[in-house]
Amino acid sequence: MPQNNGDVVSQDYIDLEFYQEVYPIRVSIFETYSPGSVIGIWAQNSEGKWFQLWSGLPQIVPQKPRLFTPHLHLCNFKTKRIRLEFNHDLLEYYTELDAVFLIGTLELVVPNNNLHSETLDELLQQLGYLEYDTCDPYNLTPDYLTVRRDIKNLKRTFSEHCKLYKSTIIDKGQLVAEMSQFCQCVAPIEEALNILQQFLQGDFLKFTKDIAEKRCPVPLTNLEGQQCNRFSALPDETVLNILKNLDLKSLCRLCRVNRYFNNIARDALLYRYLNLKPYWHCLDTTALSCLATRCQYLQQLDLSWCGNYNMFKYKDFIYFLQSCGTSLTHLRLNCCHFVNDAVILEISKVCKNLKELCLRNCMGITNEGFSKLENLELIERLELYRTIIETSTLCSILRKNTQMRHLNLAGMHGRLNIDEVAIELGNSCPYLESIDFWKAQTLTPHGVRALSHCTKLREVDFGWCNGMNAPGDSLRAFLFSCRCLEKVSLVALRGLTDSDVEPLVLSSQLQQLDLSGICSLTADICSVFLLFCTKLEMIDLSFCERISNDDIQEMRKKYPHVSIKKSFQILDPYIE
Repeated sequence: MPQNNGDVVSQDYIDLEFYQEVYPIRVSIFETYSPGSVIGIWAQNSEGKWFQLWSGLPQIVPQKPRLFTPHLHLCNFKTKRIRLEFNHDLLEYYTELDAVFLIGTLELVVPNNNLHSETLDELLQQLGYLEYDTCDPYNLTPDYLTVRRDIKNLKRTFSEHCKLYKSTIIDKGQLVAEMSQFCQCVAPIEEALNILQQFLQGDFLKFTKDIAEKRCPVPLTNLEGQQCNRFSALPDETVLNILKNLDLKSLCRLCRVNRYFNNIARDALLYRYLNLKPYWHCLDTTALSCLATRCQYLQQLDLSWCGNYNMFKYKDFIYFLQSCGTSLTHLRLNCCHFVNDAVILEISKVCKNLKELCLRNCMGITNEGFSKLENLELIERLELYRTIIETSTLCSILRKNTQMRHLNLAGMHGRLNIDEVAIELGNSCPYLESIDFWKAQTLTPHGVRALSHCTKLREVDFGWCNGMNAPGDSLRAFLFSCRCLEKVSLVALRGLTDSDVEPLVLSSQLQQLDLSGICSLTADICSVFLLFCTKLEMIDLSFCERISNDDIQEMRKKYPHVSIKKSFQILDPYIE
């Protein structure tokens, strides 16, 4: 259901917890490198519910450090937990943050007017205490030495411009809770009926007549030849094809129109593919139970980021699976804190057709819980980033799932014996297309050589696998065998030489190559890649000490269609 996504999709998030709860006035983000990716700022209240303080589009801004300080919506509850959301689509390179600064008050402060619709940020702008860069209005970096001068000045004239409210008065309103409900509240019954009656008696007839004349000059008729202008006269298949383009909120609201729309908007055919990730902030037990009655044919479910901070319990999800999980082929539960051994057990019993299972950052699953996945035999994609599965359990799962095509074991550090996993992949998973071993400290040349049997590999990430820094002939053997590679990451493998990576020239499909941090790499081998790998789109040569800026400029001039990255540390001569 891509229609559930807004104009910009949140790709990552960071949760930050501060020491003391405050009413937020300002959030300043120290974007040190490649700024512009922050697209959302959220605050969490004491009940675990979230309120959006700010949202915006990703930005293309000058590539220099800045203090990103967007204008916040009025927040009528205290918070000490902030979430930042990111979208990296417009960035030329990865982003870095140094710190996040939260300014708030112990009591609620609002501008001194009767509507209270204005925020303190807006008041501060009107008072002219800060001068914003017209090219980058959310950047306070030019005045970073006096960035809080406006707040200090406002303190001195507080009674003239602001009012102080006790938190108990405002909290009773629960305004934020209403805004974050999954299905928005409708108007009171009497008011809604009056509005509907006025519409039916006035604009509705004219509206339907205009539509009929514009789209169908010949009046619609039923089988008896009688004129029919009702939407319900359309075949159900046609209506369902129309409704499948609606987002989830619109389908829920459509159920309130009348009995006909209530019935058809609940049709299970509309809920075969369910993307609930955009509703992470408001998906609770009630919403999940309501959806369970509509998902008899559910095939793909994305619950990533959902259910955290007591929005619903693991038992609620188990009930959901029991109700509508038998046809599931794709299930994504990334960063879901409610996922535990009981959930994995239920998945193994109910979801026998599962092809994709994503469990990134699901730290509540023990190795015993993971062992239940041995009951599944059709998995093609398995993502276990930063989980605590053990080597023997993972190898047993791989032996049962010989159709495995995509495996993510990034962030495991020394937890797994990656060599044993690589040997099992070489023996049991001949169709493997992508493998992510980022920061797998236990991958050695022995494991790399074993992966040579996976000749269909298209994407590999060996970045920061320090155990293979001196690969000998193992990396060459791997690259000679795997000729279909499209994306290769060898970040920070400082012991590699030109000879080790030379066989990559044979990968005619190569599109992305990350060689950053390989100290002995020369410009000569890079020029060979650029010449013979005709599909190459990006090569990262950051922190490659033997490749000069002049070399980079020459390559960029000769191969303008390739994005050649070169990041380096700037040393300040005035700092010892």
